[in-house]
Amino acid sequence: MELAPVRPQPPHHRTAHRAAAPAAAAKRPPRTGPRAEPATPGDLDAIAQQRTFDAMAAAQAEQQREMNALRDLAMQQIKRDDQTMNEWIKLI
Repeated sequence: MELAPVRPQPPHHRTAHRAAAPAAAAKRPPRTGPRAEPATPGDLDAIAQQRTFDAMAAAQAEQQREMNALRDLAMQQIKRDDQTMNEWIKLI
């Protein structure tokens, strides 16, 4: 069985879609629906709370990634120690 080399693919861009978007927008009728209301102080508080939560979640995820990496390194060290101990036992 022969393996084919893996070549990295360039990122997928939708240039044709973006070029066609202005033409499609020109064909659409103007929007007549309800307009967006201006942000209230309550909305701004909710946005600030969301950003705080997102920052805390990102920090916690990074800590968990670091803990996983350290645990994996510790497990590798334990395996090497066990192998060394088994080699010493075989010598006796």
